Amino acid sequence: MRTLHHNDAPASVCAFSRATLRTALSAPLRAIAPALLACLLACLLAACALERPAPVAPAPAPTAEQTPAPAAPAFTNAQVLGALNTLVNDTPPASEAYDAKRAELAPAAAAPEIAEDLRRVLTSVLAFDPPQLRQRWESHEKAQEQAASLYAANPPVDTKALEGARVLRRLGPALHLVRLRSGETVFLATPRKFKKNARIKGLYVLERQRPQPDAAKGDLVDELADQPRVFAEISRQDARELEARRAPALAELRRLQSQGDALERGVAADLARLDILTRDVNAVIGPKLLPQGPRPAPTSLIRKVKRMAKSYSREQYYRYALPVTGLPQVDASLKAFLDERRAEVQDLLKSTGIGRGRARANVDRIAFTAHTASPALLSIRFEEMRDTGGAHPNTTYATFVFDLRTQAQLKLADIFTDTPAALAVLSQLAEARLTLAIDGLAFPEGYAPTPANFSVFVLDGADLVFTFPPYQVASYAQGAQTLRVPLFHPRLAPLLTAKLKDALAAQ
Repeated sequence: MRTLHHNDAPASVCAFSRATLRTALSAPLRAIAPALLACLLACLLAACALERPAPVAPAPAPTAEQTPAPAAPAFTNAQVLGALNTLVNDTPPASEAYDAKRAELAPAAAAPEIAEDLRRVLTSVLAFDPPQLRQRWESHEKAQEQAASLYAANPPVDTKALEGARVLRRLGPALHLVRLRSGETVFLATPRKFKKNARIKGLYVLERQRPQPDAAKGDLVDELADQPRVFAEISRQDARELEARRAPALAELRRLQSQGDALERGVAADLARLDILTRDVNAVIGPKLLPQGPRPAPTSLIRKVKRMAKSYSREQYYRYALPVTGLPQVDASLKAFLDERRAEVQDLLKSTGIGRGRARANVDRIAFTAHTASPALLSIRFEEMRDTGGAHPNTTYATFVFDLRTQAQLKLADIFTDTPAALAVLSQLAEARLTLAIDGLAFPEGYAPTPANFSVFVLDGADLVFTFPPYQVASYAQGAQTLRVPLFHPRLAPLLTAKLKDALAAQ
């Protein structure tokens, strides 16, 4: 049956309803009109009612199975401590292992159960941009190779090499024997005529290439090598042309030198950033991993500094600084070391002589730095600068670590239960550090796992600090190198002796 809306109601139905209403109202039964009217209205509404279709409920969407969100991994403070220790102290920065361990630690930063100080340093580690030192050193090596090739193709030319030289004698119409200011004797080929003992001034020369001896062909190598060098006079115009031809190469060499200097400064800055992060992290995790007593200032354990000095001439003297603790055995050990150094200076003076007339440089200066790890542990590091008239002074180091409770000196065997195992770890750590600091310029034999290579160390707080003097692990130009290793290092902490732990925890 069709649903009727109010606009579609039949006209006959509406007309009937109105006529019926008038008849009912005019009848004598007006008393029942209200009830009748209500009934008629109900019929009218039923006929003209607006029937709305029932709302259709939307079809239920297919419900996928709700998988519960994975629970955040739980971290404990001990886990974060161990992971930070391994990451910061035993993982090369900017390596795949470093990135993987950082990624594993990242969720711990949001874990509510982690201590706030751990969360703070963990956030710093996650935000740290590890230095790309390997790439820096590769660029440096490439620049050095370019500079070496460029220098070999454009060797330096000193057209004023004979300036100030003295003519010894004339050997022929165009050949003179000349002595340079350095004392070397050379030949000068020139049509000029110089008098004996004349000084050469304003003369432009060019050194002739020596013949290259070939031992395979029977050349007398030693005799050819001993022949004096030969210089030939050239004109000022020729000298200027030589300089002009070499100018582009010199400019490129200066650019490469500047690039190398900038790289070395960048490496130093990157290492400083890395060391600052390591120091900040270790300052938080160290006390939690290795209990330690209060760390007094070194000045509280050293009563005074005694000066030991004597001058024999302007360039022959010694100057020493001796720390005095007031502990007889400690002071005797320190003084015995300085007495030994002084005896060496005096023995050398006996063979070289004293005074200006026969003076040979013999200078010995020794200063010290003091370090503490607890009220019971005092370390002294002597730095000696010795000048005996060579190409440059030499710098050496000597260290003493004392347990002040017994006044005994501590060696590596007193710190580690297994010295060979500890030396193996220290050698690996030294190699990793030197690779970052000076890359391929290190001498592997200098950090081999031997007691002698790691004999110069101090205890500074919770760290072992090793010093390598010039020539041990690198050239003199690279200077002394240091290695700082925390005692709570993940591979060294299990090797610490009970004796050391007790001294560290002393109050």
